[in-house]
Amino acid sequence: MNLTFAMISMRSFIVLGLVATLFNACGPGDFERKSRYTLAVLDTLTIPFTGEIHAADFLNNRGVLYNYRSGTYLAFDSTGAVLTSNSLPTQGNNGLFYVNGIKLLPDGELFAHSIKGEIGLLDEDLRLREKRLMPFPNGVVDLKRNVQIMEKWNDELLLFIPGRGNKSPYAKGYYRDNYLLEKLNLVTGETEPFLRLSPESQYQQDLHFEPPTPLISRAGNRLYFAFNKEPLIHRYNLGAGGAWEESISLEAKSFAQIKGQVLPLGNDGSILSEGEITGLFAMENGFAVSYFEGIYKDSLPSAPAMPGRLLKWYSPGSGWSEPLALPKELLFLLNFEGPDKPFYLLLDPSYFPDQVNEVKILKLHVQPSS
Repeated sequence: MNLTFAMISMRSFIVLGLVATLFNACGPGDFERKSRYTLAVLDTLTIPFTGEIHAADFLNNRGVLYNYRSGTYLAFDSTGAVLTSNSLPTQGNNGLFYVNGIKLLPDGELFAHSIKGEIGLLDEDLRLREKRLMPFPNGVVDLKRNVQIMEKWNDELLLFIPGRGNKSPYAKGYYRDNYLLEKLNLVTGETEPFLRLSPESQYQQDLHFEPPTPLISRAGNRLYFAFNKEPLIHRYNLGAGGAWEESISLEAKSFAQIKGQVLPLGNDGSILSEGEITGLFAMENGFAVSYFEGIYKDSLPSAPAMPGRLLKWYSPGSGWSEPLALPKELLFLLNFEGPDKPFYLLLDPSYFPDQVNEVKILKLHVQPSS
């Protein structure tokens, strides 16, 4: 039987009671009351884990959490039971430096990507089985957490690691003039550039933009690509050599953007918080996104109505669903395979300072509104 907020155990009452309130408060306007869907909590998982979470993923009833400072990887199942845990050093042949992206595979193995350009393959017990180093330095120097920049396709790993030819991704026109991804052959170890920018992307313009972060997600031969600061999702056909097929507008009610500029002057103060695509999830028929609309200074809402992250999905036959509000305590959305399947959401431990040495994960399900 599905649990509602009124039916949860006392152990989770405080956490989920707060989340239930925020489901109605963190979206703009009253779209929640008009939506055909709502979110139901099926379970709350309590996972023993110490420290900040720098990357996480969930696939096939198996999740993994990662902390850089301790080098700890922890695997858990859909009931919250710990499956295994292991720590890797940050230096040396048997270690990985600051990992800011992980990708679970169907067999339980795991790819981990470090900001040094290291690619580690961990086995099901989270032991480092293999490590490769890209043939050029990673040109991105920021420490953004939990990036979605890897996808395995056949015997190849597709990943975002700019810097080939000593070119800087911070230079004007970089994404227009260079390939978007690298393709690493997992058999031979050879790499080659892959995937061209959509002709509909704003980054085709000869202007300066705030540096974006790409997100990629694959289902079958369809690869979806998005920049976090652009409200467009681009679809490519891997079976046709990565040919671009279509770019789909996010159709957000609002998406605060610092527009391209002739001179790189940045934010003029009109935007308090930029809009951002925070998650991209390929499905069997379409894809889903989580995103934040951002805040313009002249439209700053009152505190109770501060916008939070939203979730919606796109199907080629029916277009976009209506957006659903996600709780403000959200740290990472771990997965989304479709509106008919449960998915998992990691709550930010900083919202619950009295609950030390553990994290909370909500198991959610999309249901029709009553």
